[in-house]
Amino acid sequence: MGNDYYNYSEQRYVDLLTNGGFKAFFGDENNKSEVMMLINTLLPPHRQIEHIDYRPTGLQGPLIGHSKEFQFDFVCRDASGAVFIVEMQRYREQSWFKRCVSYASRIYDRQNRTGFDYDVPPVYLIGLMGVDIPHPDTEYWRERYISEYTFREKNCHDLLDETIFIIFAELKRFHKREEECETLQDKLLYLLKNSGRMTQPPAWADEEHCKGILNAMEISDFSDIKRKQYDKDMYDERRRNGELAAAREDGMEQGLAAGELAGRKATARKLLEMGMPLEQVVEATGLD
Repeated sequence: MGNDYYNYSEQRYVDLLTNGGFKAFFGDENNKSEVMMLINTLLPPHRQIEHIDYRPTGLQGPLIGHSKEFQFDFVCRDASGAVFIVEMQRYREQSWFKRCVSYASRIYDRQNRTGFDYDVPPVYLIGLMGVDIPHPDTEYWRERYISEYTFREKNCHDLLDETIFIIFAELKRFHKREEECETLQDKLLYLLKNSGRMTQPPAWADEEHCKGILNAMEISDFSDIKRKQYDKDMYDERRRNGELAAAREDGMEQGLAAGELAGRKATARKLLEMGMPLEQVVEATGLD
């Protein structure tokens, strides 16, 4: 992914593992049908959605006496009331799974009605992962790339009710070539992982389900307003990544002289001085 990201201006299709590409696809309500199709390939058969309403991505709520904002990448709700969150994760981050649980549980809890009625719709969080998840059983996950987590009985796996589901699509673990993609899920995962580097559509791109998604990702088809916003988002992301890389390099140099921990602390100070959010500083430095 490395060098391709910096050559985004030469791309034919957006890279969905960049902030700009993600927003251009998921954030455009003209792409509702394509977004639903992609989400549905990762959902269980009984939870297929036919209509979605876009929800605000930033939610404000009380937390231990003070205010804390949760900024989601994408949130929608279907006709049954179920909430679907899609998060894109391109870089490694400490406590990533715990953050997903926190996000999903916050949304789930907000649906509780006044009184004792806890019959609320389920919440599904889908993570599009550009990095590996450190599964304890590495052998079992060698050829698997979709994982699901929820509340089940430990021994017999009974599911008493739908509450919170967290589903990860580990794109880095998905290694199928174009000609090896047979199922719709395989083809859409291939597009998710490779769209930013494709110069030509795959051989199966004319199939009904894939054609719409590719059209929605083709940069030349953007309106003038959407193209300007996309270019701005990509420029901002490239600048942030450049600042992050420079700060890491400075921290490594200082770390060699003053010890690793001191170097990481120095990196954190530089990033905070540049105005980078605390969460991203933690991700960049590995500090708590």
